[in-house]
Amino acid sequence: MAGKQSKRVSRNPHWIEWATGAASTILVLSLIAVIAYHGVAARGATAELSVALTTTRSTAQGFELSFIVVNGGKQTAAGVPVTGRLLKDGEPVEEREVTFDYVPAQSRAEGALLFANDPSLYELELRASGYRDP
Repeated sequence: MAGKQSKRVSRNPHWIEWATGAASTILVLSLIAVIAYHGVAARGATAELSVALTTTRSTAQGFELSFIVVNGGKQTAAGVPVTGRLLKDGEPVEEREVTFDYVPAQSRAEGALLFANDPSLYELELRASGYRDP
């Protein structure tokens, strides 16, 4: 058997490896800075919820009122109940509620309420009635 020869190769990193490492480091540090900034800026912020009716349509079970919930604030809202009430002379005729798990900050969510009565015959009150901090 022939003797094994070990060969040592001394290798300096190629400039592309250095450039890739530097770019990756800058990217990671930038992401950490952005996340930290948003974490600090969101302190003391609140959710700013508004509800807007988009469409009303007749269904086999009654009437469907589609809406969007907009959170214009810098705080995510969790457990957001949206309440819809049909009123006649200020007295409630029918009330429905749907709860959204989350409405993220600077975002919106869509949903619908199902009523038995025709909403066009009554005054509609549609609002987000609360939230909790996640």
